[in-house]
Amino acid sequence: MPLPNEPSNSIGHVGLSRDSELAAELGEFDYYPPSPADANDFDDIPAEELPGADDLGAPIETVYSVDGSRVEVTIGDERRNKRVGFIDIALVELNLAILDAQAKHAFVSPSKVANLGETHHVRMVLPSTNTLLDSESTHESWRQMTYRNFRSKGVFDTTLFTLYHDLLKRKGRLDSHGRLRLEYCPAPDCEHQQLFVNSSTPDQCPECGVTTYPTDALRVHERVTGSQSNEAALNVLMGIIEHLVLLGAAHDIWMSDPAGLERTAFIKDGPLAQFDTGAWIHEPIHNRIGEFKQYLRADGRSPLVYIGIHKTGDFAAYAESVRDYLDGPTVLPFSNDDIYEYVIAGDRTKDYAYKTYYGKNFLYKSGKGSGSGHVLAFLIPRQYEEGDLATKEGDIVQDVDAYDELARTISVLERILTIQYRDGLIPLVLAHEAASIPEALGRIVLGTLAEVMSEASEEET
Repeated sequence: MPLPNEPSNSIGHVGLSRDSELAAELGEFDYYPPSPADANDFDDIPAEELPGADDLGAPIETVYSVDGSRVEVTIGDERRNKRVGFIDIALVELNLAILDAQAKHAFVSPSKVANLGETHHVRMVLPSTNTLLDSESTHESWRQMTYRNFRSKGVFDTTLFTLYHDLLKRKGRLDSHGRLRLEYCPAPDCEHQQLFVNSSTPDQCPECGVTTYPTDALRVHERVTGSQSNEAALNVLMGIIEHLVLLGAAHDIWMSDPAGLERTAFIKDGPLAQFDTGAWIHEPIHNRIGEFKQYLRADGRSPLVYIGIHKTGDFAAYAESVRDYLDGPTVLPFSNDDIYEYVIAGDRTKDYAYKTYYGKNFLYKSGKGSGSGHVLAFLIPRQYEEGDLATKEGDIVQDVDAYDELARTISVLERILTIQYRDGLIPLVLAHEAASIPEALGRIVLGTLAEVMSEASEEET
Protein backbone atom coordinates (compact mmCIF):
# COMPACT_ATOMS: atom_id res chain seq x y z
CA MET A 1 0.00 0.00 0.00
CA PRO A 2 1.31 3.49 -0.75
CA LEU A 3 2.06 6.01 1.96
CA PRO A 4 -0.35 8.93 2.26
CA ASN A 5 0.25 11.37 -0.61
CA GLU A 6 2.66 8.91 -2.29
CA PRO A 7 1.91 8.94 -6.06
CA SER A 8 1.31 5.65 -7.87
CA ASN A 9 3.73 4.32 -10.44
CA SER A 10 2.38 5.60 -13.77
CA ILE A 11 3.94 2.71 -15.72
CA GLY A 12 3.31 -0.06 -13.19
CA HIS A 13 0.96 -1.85 -15.59
CA VAL A 14 3.61 -2.32 -18.28
CA GLY A 15 5.17 -5.41 -16.74
CA LEU A 16 1.80 -7.11 -16.39
CA SER A 17 0.80 -6.33 -19.97
CA ARG A 18 4.08 -7.74 -21.35
CA ASP A 19 3.97 -11.00 -19.38
CA SER A 20 3.32 -13.70 -22.01
CA GLU A 21 2.33 -16.31 -19.43
CA LEU A 22 -0.39 -14.05 -18.02
CA ALA A 23 -1.60 -13.29 -21.55
CA ALA A 24 -1.90 -17.02 -22.32
CA GLU A 25 -3.83 -17.65 -19.10
CA LEU A 26 -6.20 -14.77 -19.89
CA GLY A 27 -6.97 -16.48 -23.17
CA GLU A 28 -8.27 -19.54 -21.31
CA PHE A 29 -11.02 -17.64 -19.49
CA ASP A 30 -14.69 -17.62 -20.44
CA TYR A 31 -16.65 -14.51 -19.55
CA TYR A 32 -20.23 -14.01 -18.45
CA PRO A 33 -22.26 -12.23 -19.58
CA PRO A 34 -21.07 -13.03 -23.10
CA SER A 35 -20.27 -10.33 -25.62
CA PRO A 36 -23.11 -8.13 -26.90
CA ALA A 37 -22.98 -9.93 -30.24
CA ASP A 38 -24.30 -13.02 -28.45
CA ALA A 39 -27.55 -11.22 -27.65
CA ASN A 40 -29.19 -12.92 -30.59
CA ASP A 41 -28.61 -16.30 -29.00
CA PHE A 42 -32.09 -15.94 -27.60
CA ASP A 43 -34.85 -15.11 -30.01
CA ASP A 44 -36.15 -11.60 -30.51
CA ILE A 45 -39.68 -11.17 -31.81
CA PRO A 46 -40.45 -8.81 -34.70
CA ALA A 47 -43.10 -6.27 -33.75
CA GLU A 48 -45.60 -7.61 -36.29
CA GLU A 49 -45.47 -11.05 -34.60
CA LEU A 50 -46.18 -9.87 -31.06
CA PRO A 51 -49.35 -10.95 -29.24
CA GLY A 52 -52.18 -8.65 -30.29
CA ALA A 53 -50.35 -7.24 -33.30
CA ASP A 54 -53.19 -8.22 -35.64
CA ASP A 55 -55.64 -6.05 -33.69
CA LEU A 56 -54.30 -3.21 -31.53
CA GLY A 57 -57.75 -2.53 -30.15
CA ALA A 58 -59.09 0.82 -28.98
CA PRO A 59 -56.73 3.71 -29.76
CA ILE A 60 -54.87 5.22 -26.82
CA GLU A 61 -56.00 8.82 -26.36
CA THR A 62 -54.24 9.85 -23.14
CA VAL A 63 -50.93 9.00 -21.49
CA TYR A 64 -50.20 9.58 -17.81
CA SER A 65 -46.52 9.69 -16.91
CA VAL A 66 -44.88 10.14 -13.52
CA ASP A 67 -41.44 11.20 -12.33
CA GLY A 68 -40.11 12.55 -9.07
CA SER A 69 -37.29 14.61 -7.66
CA ARG A 70 -35.97 15.26 -4.17
CA VAL A 71 -33.45 17.54 -2.52
CA GLU A 72 -32.17 17.98 1.02
CA VAL A 73 -31.20 21.53 1.98
CA THR A 74 -29.22 23.08 4.83
CA ILE A 75 -30.87 25.72 6.97
CA GLY A 76 -28.69 28.62 8.11
CA ASP A 77 -25.13 28.04 9.29
CA GLU A 78 -23.82 24.79 7.76
CA ARG A 79 -21.89 24.04 10.96
CA ARG A 80 -25.21 23.59 12.75
CA ASN A 81 -26.18 20.87 10.25
CA LYS A 82 -29.91 21.64 10.23
CA ARG A 83 -31.68 20.21 7.19
CA VAL A 84 -35.08 19.67 5.62
CA GLY A 85 -36.05 17.54 2.66
CA PHE A 86 -38.29 18.38 -0.29
CA ILE A 87 -40.05 15.95 -2.65
CA ASP A 88 -41.81 16.90 -5.88
CA ILE A 89 -43.73 14.27 -7.86
CA ALA A 90 -45.09 15.32 -11.27
CA LEU A 91 -47.96 13.50 -12.98
CA VAL A 92 -48.28 14.62 -16.60
CA GLU A 93 -51.53 14.03 -18.48
CA LEU A 94 -50.63 13.97 -22.19
CA ASN A 95 -53.19 14.40 -24.96
CA LEU A 96 -52.04 12.13 -27.79
CA ALA A 97 -54.37 13.74 -30.34
CA ILE A 98 -52.39 16.98 -30.10
CA LEU A 99 -49.12 15.08 -30.23
CA ASP A 100 -50.17 13.07 -33.30
CA ALA A 101 -51.22 16.26 -35.09
CA GLN A 102 -47.83 17.84 -34.47
CA ALA A 103 -46.05 14.71 -35.70
CA LYS A 104 -47.37 15.44 -39.20
CA HIS A 105 -45.43 18.71 -39.40
CA ALA A 106 -41.76 19.19 -40.20
CA PHE A 107 -41.43 21.56 -37.27
CA VAL A 108 -43.25 21.34 -33.98
CA SER A 109 -44.89 24.48 -32.64
CA PRO A 110 -43.40 25.43 -29.23
CA SER A 111 -46.80 26.73 -28.12
CA LYS A 112 -48.36 23.35 -28.91
CA VAL A 113 -45.64 21.49 -27.02
CA ALA A 114 -46.28 23.69 -23.98
CA ASN A 115 -49.95 22.68 -24.10
CA LEU A 116 -49.62 18.98 -24.81
CA GLY A 117 -51.17 18.15 -21.49
CA GLU A 118 -51.78 19.09 -17.91
CA THR A 119 -49.35 18.63 -15.02
CA HIS A 120 -50.38 17.69 -11.50
CA HIS A 121 -47.95 17.92 -8.58
CA VAL A 122 -47.60 16.19 -5.23
CA ARG A 123 -45.18 18.27 -3.21
CA MET A 124 -44.07 17.79 0.38
CA VAL A 125 -41.50 18.86 2.91
CA LEU A 126 -40.02 16.59 5.59
CA PRO A 127 -37.91 17.26 8.67
CA SER A 128 -34.38 15.96 8.35
CA THR A 129 -31.15 16.38 10.30
CA ASN A 130 -31.57 18.29 13.59
CA THR A 131 -35.08 19.36 12.59
CA LEU A 132 -38.05 18.66 14.85
CA LEU A 133 -41.84 18.75 14.57
CA ASP A 134 -43.68 18.70 17.90
CA SER A 135 -41.40 15.95 19.18
CA GLU A 136 -37.97 15.35 20.64
CA SER A 137 -36.34 13.55 17.72
CA THR A 138 -35.94 13.81 13.95
CA HIS A 139 -36.99 10.16 13.76
CA GLU A 140 -40.41 10.77 15.31
CA SER A 141 -40.81 14.10 13.47
CA TRP A 142 -40.29 12.31 10.14
CA ARG A 143 -42.94 9.71 10.98
CA GLN A 144 -45.45 12.37 11.98
CA MET A 145 -44.86 14.48 8.86
CA THR A 146 -45.05 11.45 6.56
CA TYR A 147 -48.48 10.64 7.95
CA ARG A 148 -49.59 14.28 7.63
CA ASN A 149 -48.41 14.40 4.01
CA PHE A 150 -50.25 11.20 3.12
CA ARG A 151 -53.42 12.60 4.67
CA SER A 152 -53.23 16.00 2.99
CA LYS A 153 -51.72 15.24 -0.45
CA GLY A 154 -53.30 13.25 -3.21
CA VAL A 155 -54.10 12.51 -6.83
CA PHE A 156 -57.18 14.31 -8.13
CA ASP A 157 -59.86 13.55 -5.52
CA THR A 158 -58.07 10.69 -3.78
CA THR A 159 -55.54 11.17 -0.98
CA LEU A 160 -52.28 9.24 -0.86
CA PHE A 161 -53.52 7.77 2.41
CA THR A 162 -56.66 6.33 0.79
CA LEU A 163 -54.53 4.64 -1.87
CA TYR A 164 -52.05 3.44 0.74
CA HIS A 165 -54.73 2.10 3.10
CA ASP A 166 -56.17 0.07 0.24
CA LEU A 167 -52.73 -1.50 -0.28
CA LEU A 168 -52.59 -2.39 3.41
CA LYS A 169 -55.89 -4.27 3.08
CA ARG A 170 -54.83 -6.04 -0.10
CA LYS A 171 -51.57 -7.17 1.49
CA GLY A 172 -53.43 -8.62 4.49
CA ARG A 173 -51.85 -6.22 6.97
CA LEU A 174 -55.20 -5.54 8.71
CA ASP A 175 -56.83 -7.92 11.15
CA SER A 176 -60.55 -8.75 11.28
CA HIS A 177 -61.16 -5.59 13.31
CA GLY A 178 -59.34 -3.38 10.81
CA ARG A 179 -56.30 -2.92 13.04
CA LEU A 180 -52.88 -2.60 11.45
CA ARG A 181 -50.14 -5.10 12.16
CA LEU A 182 -46.73 -3.47 12.58
CA GLU A 183 -43.77 -5.83 12.49
CA TYR A 184 -41.82 -3.66 14.91
CA CYS A 185 -42.52 -0.76 17.23
CA PRO A 186 -41.26 2.37 15.42
CA ALA A 187 -39.44 3.62 18.53
CA PRO A 188 -35.70 2.93 18.12
CA ASP A 189 -35.29 1.72 21.72
CA CYS A 190 -38.40 -0.47 21.95
CA GLU A 191 -38.13 -4.16 21.10
CA HIS A 192 -41.87 -4.89 20.96
CA GLN A 193 -42.84 -6.81 17.81
CA GLN A 194 -46.05 -7.75 16.02
CA LEU A 195 -48.18 -5.01 17.55
CA PHE A 196 -51.69 -4.17 16.36
CA VAL A 197 -52.63 -0.49 16.20
CA ASN A 198 -55.27 1.76 14.64
CA SER A 199 -54.93 1.67 10.84
CA SER A 200 -56.54 5.06 10.16
CA THR A 201 -55.36 7.38 12.94
CA PRO A 202 -52.38 7.71 15.28
CA ASP A 203 -52.23 5.19 18.13
CA GLN A 204 -49.74 4.04 20.75
CA CYS A 205 -47.36 1.16 21.24
CA PRO A 206 -48.77 -0.92 24.13
CA GLU A 207 -45.25 -1.56 25.40
CA CYS A 208 -43.49 1.85 25.39
CA GLY A 209 -46.36 4.27 24.69
CA VAL A 210 -44.74 5.94 21.67
CA THR A 211 -47.17 7.38 19.12
CA THR A 212 -47.66 5.15 16.10
CA TYR A 213 -48.86 6.24 12.67
CA PRO A 214 -50.48 4.05 10.01
CA THR A 215 -47.68 5.01 7.58
CA ASP A 216 -45.14 3.42 9.95
CA ALA A 217 -45.80 0.16 8.07
CA LEU A 218 -43.63 1.54 5.26
CA ARG A 219 -40.72 1.59 7.73
CA VAL A 220 -38.95 4.41 5.88
CA HIS A 221 -38.22 5.92 9.28
CA GLU A 222 -35.71 3.12 9.81
CA ARG A 223 -33.49 4.95 7.31
CA VAL A 224 -33.78 8.28 9.16
CA THR A 225 -31.01 9.60 11.40
CA GLY A 226 -30.86 12.70 13.53
CA SER A 227 -27.31 13.75 12.69
CA GLN A 228 -26.54 12.62 9.12
CA SER A 229 -28.01 13.20 5.68
CA ASN A 230 -31.37 11.52 5.09
CA GLU A 231 -31.25 11.45 1.29
CA ALA A 232 -31.55 7.64 1.39
CA ALA A 233 -34.86 7.91 3.25
CA LEU A 234 -36.04 10.63 0.86
CA ASN A 235 -35.24 8.36 -2.10
CA VAL A 236 -37.25 5.46 -0.67
CA LEU A 237 -40.25 7.63 0.18
CA MET A 238 -40.15 9.36 -3.21
CA GLY A 239 -40.22 5.98 -4.97
CA ILE A 240 -43.23 4.86 -2.94
CA ILE A 241 -45.13 8.04 -3.74
CA GLU A 242 -44.38 7.74 -7.46
CA HIS A 243 -46.08 4.33 -7.46
CA LEU A 244 -49.07 5.68 -5.53
CA VAL A 245 -49.48 8.70 -7.81
CA LEU A 246 -49.51 6.67 -11.04
CA LEU A 247 -51.84 4.11 -9.48
CA GLY A 248 -53.99 7.00 -8.31
CA ALA A 249 -54.39 8.23 -11.89
CA ALA A 250 -55.65 4.77 -12.91
CA HIS A 251 -57.89 4.66 -9.84
CA ASP A 252 -59.44 8.01 -10.78
CA ILE A 253 -60.42 6.68 -14.21
CA TRP A 254 -61.69 3.47 -12.64
CA MET A 255 -63.99 5.43 -10.34
CA SER A 256 -65.39 7.75 -13.02
CA ASP A 257 -65.29 5.73 -16.26
CA PRO A 258 -63.78 2.22 -15.99
CA ALA A 259 -64.01 1.68 -19.74
CA GLY A 260 -61.68 4.68 -20.14
CA LEU A 261 -58.80 2.53 -18.94
CA GLU A 262 -58.55 0.93 -22.39
CA ARG A 263 -57.99 4.36 -23.94
CA THR A 264 -55.31 5.39 -21.46
CA ALA A 265 -51.66 4.41 -21.04
CA PHE A 266 -49.64 4.77 -17.84
CA ILE A 267 -45.86 5.16 -17.82
CA LYS A 268 -43.52 5.27 -14.86
CA ASP A 269 -39.99 6.63 -14.95
CA GLY A 270 -38.19 3.61 -13.48
CA PRO A 271 -39.06 -0.07 -13.07
CA LEU A 272 -42.37 -1.45 -11.87
CA ALA A 273 -40.74 -2.36 -8.59
CA GLN A 274 -40.33 -1.06 -5.05
CA PHE A 275 -37.21 -1.69 -3.03
CA ASP A 276 -35.98 -1.36 0.54
CA THR A 277 -38.37 -1.21 3.52
CA GLY A 278 -41.44 -0.49 1.41
CA ALA A 279 -40.89 -3.42 -0.97
CA TRP A 280 -44.06 -5.12 0.26
CA ILE A 281 -46.27 -2.65 -1.65
CA HIS A 282 -45.27 -4.24 -4.97
CA GLU A 283 -47.68 -7.14 -4.43
CA PRO A 284 -50.87 -5.19 -3.63
CA ILE A 285 -50.07 -2.77 -6.47
CA HIS A 286 -49.84 -5.77 -8.80
CA ASN A 287 -53.15 -6.97 -7.39
CA ARG A 288 -54.87 -3.62 -8.06
CA ILE A 289 -53.55 -3.35 -11.61
CA GLY A 290 -54.55 -6.97 -12.17
CA GLU A 291 -58.13 -6.12 -11.24
CA PHE A 292 -58.15 -3.38 -13.88
CA LYS A 293 -56.88 -5.91 -16.43
CA GLN A 294 -59.46 -8.50 -15.40
CA TYR A 295 -62.29 -6.01 -15.84
CA LEU A 296 -61.14 -5.00 -19.33
CA ARG A 297 -60.77 -8.63 -20.40
CA ALA A 298 -64.14 -9.72 -18.96
CA ASP A 299 -65.85 -6.76 -20.64
CA GLY A 300 -64.31 -7.61 -24.02
CA ARG A 301 -62.14 -4.50 -24.07
CA SER A 302 -58.56 -3.86 -25.13
CA PRO A 303 -55.71 -4.77 -22.73
CA LEU A 304 -54.40 -2.25 -20.23
CA VAL A 305 -51.13 -0.47 -21.08
CA TYR A 306 -49.11 0.06 -17.88
CA ILE A 307 -45.37 0.53 -18.43
CA GLY A 308 -42.17 1.02 -16.48
CA ILE A 309 -39.01 2.30 -18.17
CA HIS A 310 -35.43 1.53 -17.11
CA LYS A 311 -33.54 4.75 -17.88
CA THR A 312 -30.51 3.78 -15.81
CA GLY A 313 -29.15 0.64 -14.19
CA ASP A 314 -28.24 -2.83 -15.45
CA PHE A 315 -31.11 -3.28 -17.91
CA ALA A 316 -30.55 0.13 -19.48
CA ALA A 317 -26.82 -0.60 -19.75
CA TYR A 318 -27.55 -3.93 -21.40
CA ALA A 319 -29.95 -2.27 -23.85
CA GLU A 320 -27.22 0.16 -24.82
CA SER A 321 -24.71 -2.65 -25.35
CA VAL A 322 -26.93 -4.53 -27.84
CA ARG A 323 -28.30 -1.48 -29.65
CA ASP A 324 -26.31 -2.10 -32.83
CA TYR A 325 -26.93 -5.83 -32.91
CA LEU A 326 -30.70 -5.68 -33.28
CA ASP A 327 -32.83 -4.68 -36.25
CA GLY A 328 -35.98 -2.90 -35.15
CA PRO A 329 -38.78 -2.88 -34.62
CA THR A 330 -38.31 -5.94 -32.44
CA VAL A 331 -38.70 -7.13 -28.85
CA LEU A 332 -36.38 -9.23 -26.68
CA PRO A 333 -38.24 -11.06 -23.90
CA PHE A 334 -36.15 -11.74 -20.78
CA SER A 335 -36.53 -15.10 -19.06
CA ASN A 336 -34.79 -15.73 -15.74
CA ASP A 337 -31.90 -17.45 -17.53
CA ASP A 338 -31.60 -14.53 -19.95
CA ILE A 339 -31.42 -12.01 -17.12
CA TYR A 340 -28.86 -13.95 -15.11
CA GLU A 341 -26.70 -14.77 -18.13
CA TYR A 342 -26.82 -11.51 -20.03
CA VAL A 343 -27.75 -8.77 -17.57
CA ILE A 344 -27.16 -9.52 -13.88
CA ALA A 345 -25.35 -12.39 -12.20
CA GLY A 346 -27.55 -14.22 -9.72
CA ASP A 347 -29.22 -17.41 -8.50
CA ARG A 348 -30.94 -18.95 -11.52
CA THR A 349 -33.11 -21.19 -9.35
CA LYS A 350 -35.24 -18.22 -8.27
CA ASP A 351 -37.47 -15.87 -10.24
CA TYR A 352 -35.71 -12.57 -10.72
CA ALA A 353 -36.63 -9.93 -8.09
CA TYR A 354 -39.62 -11.95 -6.88
CA LYS A 355 -39.97 -9.86 -3.71
CA THR A 356 -39.63 -6.41 -5.27
CA TYR A 357 -40.85 -6.33 -8.89
CA TYR A 358 -44.41 -6.35 -10.16
CA GLY A 359 -43.25 -5.84 -13.75
CA LYS A 360 -41.75 -8.28 -16.25
CA ASN A 361 -38.71 -7.09 -18.20
CA PHE A 362 -38.52 -6.73 -21.97
CA LEU A 363 -36.30 -4.84 -24.39
CA TYR A 364 -37.62 -2.93 -27.39
CA LYS A 365 -35.53 -1.83 -30.35
CA SER A 366 -37.36 0.70 -32.52
CA GLY A 367 -36.89 1.02 -36.22
CA LYS A 368 -36.66 4.79 -35.92
CA GLY A 369 -35.00 7.41 -33.78
CA SER A 370 -31.56 8.93 -33.52
CA GLY A 371 -28.56 6.86 -34.67
CA SER A 372 -29.48 3.21 -35.15
CA GLY A 373 -32.82 3.62 -33.44
CA HIS A 374 -34.25 3.96 -29.96
CA VAL A 375 -33.71 1.05 -27.59
CA LEU A 376 -35.79 0.82 -24.43
CA ALA A 377 -35.67 -1.57 -21.49
CA PHE A 378 -39.30 -1.63 -20.37
CA LEU A 379 -41.64 -3.55 -18.10
CA ILE A 380 -45.31 -4.52 -18.11
CA PRO A 381 -47.24 -6.13 -15.21
CA ARG A 382 -46.21 -9.69 -14.45
CA GLN A 383 -48.42 -12.73 -14.64
CA TYR A 384 -48.02 -15.82 -12.45
CA GLU A 385 -48.56 -19.46 -13.35
CA GLU A 386 -50.83 -20.41 -10.46
CA GLY A 387 -52.90 -17.25 -10.15
CA ASP A 388 -55.19 -15.06 -12.19
CA LEU A 389 -54.18 -11.63 -13.51
CA ALA A 390 -54.48 -10.13 -10.03
CA THR A 391 -52.86 -12.88 -7.97
CA LYS A 392 -49.21 -13.55 -7.24
CA GLU A 393 -48.94 -17.32 -6.95
CA GLY A 394 -46.30 -19.61 -8.42
CA ASP A 395 -43.55 -18.77 -10.88
CA ILE A 396 -43.62 -15.85 -13.28
CA VAL A 397 -45.22 -16.67 -16.63
CA GLN A 398 -42.45 -16.57 -19.25
CA ASP A 399 -44.57 -17.39 -22.32
CA VAL A 400 -44.72 -14.17 -24.33
CA ASP A 401 -48.09 -15.11 -25.81
CA ALA A 402 -49.67 -14.66 -22.37
CA TYR A 403 -48.91 -10.94 -22.46
CA ASP A 404 -51.58 -9.79 -24.87
CA GLU A 405 -50.81 -6.10 -24.22
CA LEU A 406 -47.32 -6.29 -25.78
CA ALA A 407 -48.25 -5.07 -29.26
CA ARG A 408 -50.36 -2.21 -27.85
CA THR A 409 -47.51 -1.27 -25.53
CA ILE A 410 -45.05 -1.10 -28.42
CA SER A 411 -47.46 0.93 -30.54
CA VAL A 412 -47.72 3.49 -27.72
CA LEU A 413 -43.95 3.68 -27.29
CA GLU A 414 -43.58 4.31 -31.02
CA ARG A 415 -46.02 7.23 -30.88
CA ILE A 416 -44.25 8.99 -28.01
CA LEU A 417 -40.61 8.65 -29.04
CA THR A 418 -38.58 11.84 -29.28
CA ILE A 419 -35.19 12.45 -30.88
CA GLN A 420 -34.55 15.39 -28.55
CA TYR A 421 -32.88 12.94 -26.16
CA ARG A 422 -31.29 9.58 -26.75
CA ASP A 423 -33.98 6.94 -26.20
CA GLY A 424 -36.29 9.67 -24.96
CA LEU A 425 -40.04 9.41 -24.47
CA ILE A 426 -42.04 12.64 -24.61
CA PRO A 427 -44.25 11.95 -21.55
CA LEU A 428 -41.23 11.16 -19.37
CA VAL A 429 -39.33 14.17 -20.66
CA LEU A 430 -42.27 16.38 -19.72
CA ALA A 431 -42.66 14.72 -16.30
CA HIS A 432 -38.96 15.08 -15.57
CA GLU A 433 -38.96 18.75 -16.56
CA ALA A 434 -41.96 19.37 -14.32
CA ALA A 435 -40.53 17.59 -11.28
CA SER A 436 -36.83 18.36 -11.63
CA ILE A 437 -35.21 20.30 -8.79
CA PRO A 438 -31.77 21.71 -9.76
CA GLU A 439 -29.39 20.46 -7.08
CA ALA A 440 -27.23 23.54 -6.50
CA LEU A 441 -29.75 26.31 -7.18
CA GLY A 442 -32.57 24.34 -5.57
CA ARG A 443 -30.59 23.99 -2.36
CA ILE A 444 -29.91 27.73 -2.26
CA VAL A 445 -33.48 28.85 -3.01
CA LEU A 446 -35.28 26.26 -0.88
CA GLY A 447 -32.75 26.63 1.91
CA THR A 448 -33.33 30.37 1.95
CA LEU A 449 -37.10 29.84 1.96
CA ALA A 450 -36.86 27.47 4.92
CA GLU A 451 -34.60 29.90 6.79
CA VAL A 452 -36.96 32.83 6.20
CA MET A 453 -39.99 30.83 7.34
CA SER A 454 -38.10 29.65 10.42
CA GLU A 455 -37.22 33.21 11.36
CA ALA A 456 -40.82 34.33 10.79
CA SER A 457 -42.06 31.54 13.04
CA GLU A 458 -39.65 32.54 15.78
CA GLU A 459 -40.82 36.17 15.60
CA GLU A 460 -44.46 35.10 15.98
CA THR A 461 -43.65 33.14 19.12
